[in-house]
Amino acid sequence: MMRTILLPLAFLFFYTGSYAQGATSAKLDNFTGNGYAGAAFSAMRKKLNSPSDLETVGSVYIDERFVPCKVFYNDEMIGNFYYRHNAFNDEVEIKDTQFGEQPESSLATIKELRLVDELDNKELALKAYKNKKDVVRNGYLYKLNEGDKYDLFFKNSVKFTEGTNPVNSMVRATPNKFSHFTEYYFMKDGDKLAHYIGKKKSEFLRAFEKGKRDSIANYIKEEKINLKKEEDLMKVFNYLNSI
Repeated sequence: MMRTILLPLAFLFFYTGSYAQGATSAKLDNFTGNGYAGAAFSAMRKKLNSPSDLETVGSVYIDERFVPCKVFYNDEMIGNFYYRHNAFNDEVEIKDTQFGEQPESSLATIKELRLVDELDNKELALKAYKNKKDVVRNGYLYKLNEGDKYDLFFKNSVKFTEGTNPVNSMVRATPNKFSHFTEYYFMKDGDKLAHYIGKKKSEFLRAFEKGKRDSIANYIKEEKINLKKEEDLMKVFNYLNSI
């Protein structure tokens, strides 16, 4: 019962603008009080500075539209909402409706929260991951394949490249640009950290225990696996979960 009391939307989303602040305050009046609201708000990610006000090619969003989703706290459903993923800031924007005049909020960066995209049946949640530079970060990972031993994820990201002005008429100007790219990660059952998947066979094999590397290498060779292809990665992890 207490879990249900602690799950109102006001405790889990951060609203911007005076209208949103007023709505949040009104809902907080119903809070029974045990410190959860303060902890939730302190865990939220602040909006990052984005060059989105510049004239650019491309978008910070994976999809400009707000699409329907379900939000869960652990296994308990909070409700139905609409979301879009700002992959430049790695921030999930969320609304109660699709109407443009309603202010969006930012999904709280709490790892127990997960979101299921109802259009594509994609699930995303905040995870700790170690990137290709071996730096540990927190970010939104999309679940691609789930198994008893390994889960496979992908991460949508956006990079900003500043444009250039021509120094003379012989040089073509280049615009500011947002470029989308995808990286893949896996998490072993029981781990709390997702690991980067290298695109080279040698990098991929080093991510696993020595005793499994030969069988994985043989499977990759026999099945003519291309580690740069998502469908082939899924085949490999289906195999890993079967042995």
